[in-house]
Amino acid sequence: MDTLGPSPFLWLEFDKTGAIDPATTTSLAALLNQPGTTDLVVMSHGWKNTKDDARKLYGTLWANARKKLAPDKASHTVVAGVVWPAKAYRTDFDTQTLVTGGGGAQAAGGTPAAVKDLAEEDFKDVLADFEDLFGPDGTATAEKARAAAETLDETTSLFLVRRGNEAIGAPRSDTELKADAEPIALATEDANSAKVLMEGLVPPPTFNLESSVGEAQGLGDFVSGVISGPRAAVARFLNQLTYYEMKKRAGIVGEALTKGVLSKLVLQQPIRLHLVGHSFGARLVAASANGLTPVPKLEFFSLTLLQGAFSHNGFAKEIKPGLAGAFPDVVGKPTGPICITHTHNDLACTLAYALASRLSRDIAKSIGDANDEFGAMGANGPQHLKAGQAVEDDTDAVFTPQAGKVNTFLADKYIIKTAASDAHNNVANEDVGRLLAKIVG
Repeated sequence: MDTLGPSPFLWLEFDKTGAIDPATTTSLAALLNQPGTTDLVVMSHGWKNTKDDARKLYGTLWANARKKLAPDKASHTVVAGVVWPAKAYRTDFDTQTLVTGGGGAQAAGGTPAAVKDLAEEDFKDVLADFEDLFGPDGTATAEKARAAAETLDETTSLFLVRRGNEAIGAPRSDTELKADAEPIALATEDANSAKVLMEGLVPPPTFNLESSVGEAQGLGDFVSGVISGPRAAVARFLNQLTYYEMKKRAGIVGEALTKGVLSKLVLQQPIRLHLVGHSFGARLVAASANGLTPVPKLEFFSLTLLQGAFSHNGFAKEIKPGLAGAFPDVVGKPTGPICITHTHNDLACTLAYALASRLSRDIAKSIGDANDEFGAMGANGPQHLKAGQAVEDDTDAVFTPQAGKVNTFLADKYIIKTAASDAHNNVANEDVGRLLAKIVG
């Protein structure tokens, strides 16, 4: 039996379709039915994580939580670690090149930065990553991408956009995915529409930031990238498809976690369930929670989202008339707290997510903050909840989560960039461990 300290540990390994070995559920039930077991903590990693990355994340976070748990609590808690095919990929190149500017892109020394196309070697890396993620569909799309990067005309644009639309498949019932997929689907109707879409991706992103976002990122109120050209346009398109695929996979695996594992547990004693997710893994456990129905002797106690990389409107019953969030049935399900960390220190959630989610390059409004329709949960916390559902906690990590509430934790002081980690991935530190202990304990 594997362990994390004194806690029994089990891997839950899913493929991209959500399939899992049925014997895993039997093994998990056997651990939970051991005398004295009281809790099950299910953790999910996010995008850009391997199994080794996941082991480090789960082990470190749980070790820091155990320091603050009551005596013997850890030995009575089973930890299950989700593994899903979210392979390591490079950070979006646009977010790497965003710098301050007074009216255009500026180099570090204040002089105008050179605006040029994505380097050929970097473009090849983007293609290789895309093919690795999508398999045969990725290879076919990459062929069209190479042609478009050489000559971005109506014909190559239409072939690429149509092939990309086929690669991502149908958006299913997920409202967030539907919104992401719509511009691509509309651009497949004719060659001119496809060319307009692709030409809109040629120039670097240039946009306004709210002061709070700019200050957190060390940027000004006006920001511009420096990568422009046909290779950049094609790479931006592929990057958006990749984000879409990761969102979709997280939802598929989250639903499979509920249907293929949690709902099939046969328990002999009461167990409290805690779902914990980081980044796109937060989307995964949110999808799991959204579809969870009562299971005998399994009490859904808590949901914890650490820098969640999905829409900050995800839990809304109504974003606007006739439109709900992707996971509108989550709030009110746990008997204990829903806990969400958020901070603009997090470049991945605040800027990279907001950029990758707007293929239309609709940048007339400031991006990354709570007013951004494409904003992320890990940047701003949940939006459009009903009055009284959420409780804000920004008291420097005192941590007093309330049962039955959506507890939002402004994490500016403890989810920060360090010498060893960017802010987005700094979610296993002692402060976050102490938060998890308050939730589980």
